[in-house]
Amino acid sequence: MTQTRRLRASRRRGRAAGVVLAGGSGTRVGAGINKAFLPLAGRSIASWGINTLGTVEGVGILVFVVRPDDLEHARFLAGRETDLPLEIITGGDTRQESELLALRHLADRIDAGVIDTVLIHDAARPLVSHGLAAAVLHAARETGGAVPGIPATEIAPVAESGELAASGARTLDTLVRVQTPQGFDAATILDAYEAAARDGFVGTDTASCAEEYTRIPVTWVRGEETNFKITYAQDLLLAQDVVTALGLRTG
Repeated sequence: MTQTRRLRASRRRGRAAGVVLAGGSGTRVGAGINKAFLPLAGRSIASWGINTLGTVEGVGILVFVVRPDDLEHARFLAGRETDLPLEIITGGDTRQESELLALRHLADRIDAGVIDTVLIHDAARPLVSHGLAAAVLHAARETGGAVPGIPATEIAPVAESGELAASGARTLDTLVRVQTPQGFDAATILDAYEAAARDGFVGTDTASCAEEYTRIPVTWVRGEETNFKITYAQDLLLAQDVVTALGLRTG
């Protein structure tokens, strides 16, 4: 099926798919297991994002991408920490390979028009809000691609010598710190990832691949400071504080 036909079909009768990536490790957190399965307020870090994406109106399919070694943890999560149908697959050696495998897993349903949009989210960002995920999905359906971002402030330009430029620290209003979930037209992003695989292109995130291989405008919506990525042990402690401060429901 051609991309044009796929686009027409998906816009007529599609649903969105939420993809949650959990390919990291616990090394920098100081844990012996994948950080996505560390506990946060009574349930695993990954379950927070999965449950949030799964309750966004329009999201009808959830895919959880994990390392082969983490399949047992993923199945425990599916059985104990969510009531939502969860399709568990194994990913690749890199983030991009894992995204490609997730898109290929969905390809038949994308071609059939069952899925019109894909939201790709990092499991290590557990505190994404329902409102932000819904806003990204809405923007992606309007323009073809959308990412959440926080305006980057207090950025200092650096000269080639390695010293700060004469103007000193300043705010660059045109820069944002990109977050997830990132949403894209499903047919378009599938084609982009297949093209990237043929070329051996590796991007930093979903948006970078879209920018390289598509002509769709990637818009941004205002992200949230609480939608931070858990990388170090102090991030996990901060996430616990946010859960307590906001009175979020725990497991």
